Amino acid sequence: MQRGFIDRAFRRLSHGLMLVGGLGIIVMMGNITLDVVLKVFWNAPIQGTVEISSYYYMVAIVMLPMALVEYDDEQISVDLLFNHFPDWLQRISLLITFFATAAILSVMTWRTGLDAVRAFKVGEVVMGSREIIVWPARCMLPLGFGLASVAALLRAVLLVQGKPVTKLHDTESAA
Repeated sequence: MQRGFIDRAFRRLSHGLMLVGGLGIIVMMGNITLDVVLKVFWNAPIQGTVEISSYYYMVAIVMLPMALVEYDDEQISVDLLFNHFPDWLQRISLLITFFATAAILSVMTWRTGLDAVRAFKVGEVVMGSREIIVWPARCMLPLGFGLASVAALLRAVLLVQGKPVTKLHDTESAA
């Protein structure tokens, strides 16, 4: 299947963010492991490990791959009735779902974007074992929600063009 420029560009961007999220898992594992080793053997834990894990690593792991999860139809879905609908009703249901998803994610983008701007203006920090700057991590939420919203809209466009947009179509064509 020939892929368009927008599809390739969006896929490249979302794969890149997914890799950064995956890298977050590896860095978090290394940070926590080193923290435990230093604490057990030298009684010198890494200050701020819990805060950095909570505000940076975990947010990156969840939010950065969100666009790819939506675009590749990898989110959890329940299609108990959907599979029994006629093709035209499935298409309408998917179109409504994509627009509703994009709308809800857009509201979440807007709201978390306002929070990110506020955090930037005040230079938000958290106090734990030491003071940790957290305002940069606030930017990952609107980024993840916004790109997932774009992914839902792109899936709607693909659906209108008659291209497969669900894993169900992929498995049917493979059989």
